Amino acid sequence: MKSHIKLGTRNLTRRRGRSMLTIMGVALAIGFTVGLLSISEGFMSALDGMLTGSGPDLFVRPKGGSKMPFGMQGNAMLDADLLPVVRGIPGVEFVEPIYQAFSVDGGSTGFGPMMTMVSGMPADDFFKIRPTASIARGRFFSNDDGAVVVLGGVVAENTGKDVGDKLELISGRKLEVIGIMEKTDEPFDYFAYSPIASLQKMFRDSGRVSYFLVKASEEAGPESVSEKLSKAFPHLDVQTVRELISEAKKMLSMARAVHFGVSCFALVIGVLFVACTMVMSVSERIREFATLRVIGASKGFVIRMILAESIILSVVGGALGCCIGVALSKLIDLLIGYFVGETFMSALVSPRIFAVGLLISVLIGAFAGLLPAAMIMRRNIADSLRYE
Repeated sequence: MKSHIKLGTRNLTRRRGRSMLTIMGVALAIGFTVGLLSISEGFMSALDGMLTGSGPDLFVRPKGGSKMPFGMQGNAMLDADLLPVVRGIPGVEFVEPIYQAFSVDGGSTGFGPMMTMVSGMPADDFFKIRPTASIARGRFFSNDDGAVVVLGGVVAENTGKDVGDKLELISGRKLEVIGIMEKTDEPFDYFAYSPIASLQKMFRDSGRVSYFLVKASEEAGPESVSEKLSKAFPHLDVQTVRELISEAKKMLSMARAVHFGVSCFALVIGVLFVACTMVMSVSERIREFATLRVIGASKGFVIRMILAESIILSVVGGALGCCIGVALSKLIDLLIGYFVGETFMSALVSPRIFAVGLLISVLIGAFAGLLPAAMIMRRNIADSLRYE
């Protein structure tokens, strides 16, 4: 170990209480930063997972509606007669007409009742579009079933419903739970499914659907099919899953910038913690630094020793702060679960976030050490030797 690092480490142990308080200040600042950044990092990771998961490739909906899947409309606004036309587009492998209904039965969060989206659809191609889906208990519905529903794995947990229970829609109508799907960490875990004809009849909306889900063939690809659908149906809004996720990532990028901006206040406090500690430490050792200069130590050696002390303090605090950030991310997950319910997005402290936390701690140490280093270098050696 180089002598300036060894001396810097030894000097930190002279005032253990002060050093520990400084380390805790940096740890809290880094922990707060890592915890906040873990929210957007986890959401970004979840969105990337949606691109590689099974399910539909495109959404076809009326123009002017909300952007799916973040605000799926519940009103039936598309003519079901469009279904064979959409199926006839080259490159389209499967098409699912969806009739959307909603329920707030069974689950609750810190904000009130939990919303469950009930998707009415044909039973024919469900498992072809979602090959990883499977039934854990009960059975899947058939097209001839009446007022029945199959719950995604997460929906069953959130609502506390099981096979044989009733799920009440917002309209007051009730559906019998006939099946529970296996949890697979896919988006379809967060929906409930019912025969489309049953829901259309229930709401007296025969021949109308809310939107279409489209699965593109591997040869054609989603982008090619999206272009063909947009040309064939200029009055409809066609979006690929990739486009929807890209929009979501733009929103999350803004949220990440806000998170980092808020955490900057904590980082400034961390810099002040280290800077105050180093200024006091240097002020107490003015004669020591002057003596080192007299016996041959260069200015650079003294500066490196001060910076080494400052950076060591910050890095130790940063490492501890990253661990605090991991714990904070778990707390954030618990809070999200309480206020929103289980979602496919969760806070994540990735290696990149961990590295960012450590890098920030190094920068904190470097910036905080510059002031005391400059202060000691401006002093006259003779005056410093007489300093009491």
